Order: sequence, then structure tokens, then C-alpha cells
Amino acid sequence: MQTKNAASNVTAPTHFLDSGKERYAYRRFGAGSGPPLLCLQHFTGTMDNWDPAVTDPLADGRDVILFESAGVGRSSGSVPNTIAGMAAHALAFLDGLGIRACRQLSHRTTQTSRTPARNVLASLSKRVAIAL
Repeated sequence: MQTKNAASNVTAPTHFLDSGKERYAYRRFGAGSGPPLLCLQHFTGTMDNWDPAVTDPLADGRDVILFESAGVGRSSGSVPNTIAGMAAHALAFLDGLGIRACRQLSHRTTQTSRTPARNVLASLSKRVAIAL
């Protein structure tokens, strides 16, 4: 299913963002005045795991950003072994793009708050509204 602006997860080029020691792979597509939507995959999922039938319609009215965290897919570094580590990489990525606020679409793993490093998750939740 294509949106009227033809933004697509399939045709969007893969970009890279260097942030600290990591190089993050991502795709950004869509346009509009709505807040950007950051799509986070499960523990070792890549941006290729996102179904265009889900992501493409979401790009009508906003930027959609498919993100590969550290050590996953085309991104460098080591896969974080905690949810707090995953959140820290997402924050570093958002900082690198200059995004101060956005919406988040993710699998349940990336939405949990039961972790000792609540300060990292609290930082993420202040900047990112969960989109269901």
C-alpha cells in the first residue's frame, strides 16, 4: 500500500549517523507537520523487519524513522545487554539528528520500564511519546 506522497520504507535510502563511537543505520521518509515517528525494532530486529503495509501509511503527515540500534544490522558497535542500554542508544541517535521530541512505535521489549537504570528510560519517556 502506497501513501499519496509515495513515501516508502522500500524505496527510502539507508543513511548513516555517526554519534560517539557508534555508527547508526536508519531510513527516514514521509513529510508533514506531525511529530516524527521513531520506529524501534525488537532486541536484534533490523529496519528491514518493518512491514511497509504498516510503516508507509504512517508517513502521511510526518517523518517516519526506522532505526537500527548499536550492533544490529548495518549499525556498528555491540548490542546493548539491557533495556536501559537500548534507550541510551536511541537517545544518542535522536540527539545526533537534532530531534528534541518525537513519537515512538516499538515492540513491547522497548517499552518496558522495569529496569534499575530508570533515569535513562525517564529521559527517553520525557522526549518520546509512545504511539500505540
